[in-house]
Amino acid sequence: MSAQGLRIFFSARTYNVGIGQGVGSIKTVIYLDILLLVNFLAAYFLLLAAGGLCAQRPRFGRLLAGSAAAALSALILLAPPLPLAVQLGYKLGTAAVVTSAAFGVRSKRRWLAVTAVYAALNIALGGLAVLGAMYSQAPTLQAGNLTLYLRISPVLLLVLAGVLAAGAEIFQRFFCSAAPAVQTVGLQTELCGHTLRLRAAADTANHLKDPVTCLPVLVVSYPDARARLPAEVCAFLDAWFSGSTRRAPPAGAHLRLIPCSTAAGSGLLPGFAVSGISLISDTGLLGLGRTALAFTQTSFGSSEYEALYGPDFL
Repeated sequence: MSAQGLRIFFSARTYNVGIGQGVGSIKTVIYLDILLLVNFLAAYFLLLAAGGLCAQRPRFGRLLAGSAAAALSALILLAPPLPLAVQLGYKLGTAAVVTSAAFGVRSKRRWLAVTAVYAALNIALGGLAVLGAMYSQAPTLQAGNLTLYLRISPVLLLVLAGVLAAGAEIFQRFFCSAAPAVQTVGLQTELCGHTLRLRAAADTANHLKDPVTCLPVLVVSYPDARARLPAEVCAFLDAWFSGSTRRAPPAGAHLRLIPCSTAAGSGLLPGFAVSGISLISDTGLLGLGRTALAFTQTSFGSSEYEALYGPDFL
């Protein structure tokens, strides 16, 4: 079974494809437009289902991009039999491209989870298609390049994909407890002469402090907040996280090395002292005093905030 959707086609206009080898091998011709369209729609349903089960709702444009990548991956149908290693590499690579296009890779853990669910749904779709073929007494043609070919209607395949998507939505709505809404606050400060605004969420496990002032530190995800940071700060952090710790900090910035201990070990987070951080409220800015920003190269995996503050920060 393909990792990007079951390939089920039985008639054609332009491409002659040999299935099997030697005497008695089957020759069939496929409609290229039908192949691409059916795979596009089937992948669309499966990506919707995978996103729902993993609490990740892709934007419509990204969903279309992932479905298009899955449809194009069906062109392996036109290739001659490939070595097993090449087949496996192709399936794994195209699966990664499909889910990356649809969901992004800001959080590797969330990306791996949605990729695994997407693959499982493809396997489930393959099982349903085989059952449909057996029920309708349609003969199985052949498996080639890790792709399953069945003589069943493309409409049936789309119906089965839609059933999987609807089942995943029902399961998510009725059996998965909704995660509590994340309460965020807006914070504003100045860094290297630039006004920096961030959205921050509470983290009861964040007890990091500036080693110079002993004040609580705001932890900022560098991948999530990169677009909001000054270019000189990005250049310094890029060099730091790539292992080059000798690069001088940006002009006007006061470098801080914040000790950090996690379950994975201990280390130092690069950061900068700031003259003050203000809370953005409905009535204006509320000063919270001076403190420091610490940057981590880990994404928080959320589109709602880019920073975390501890219980004694506000």
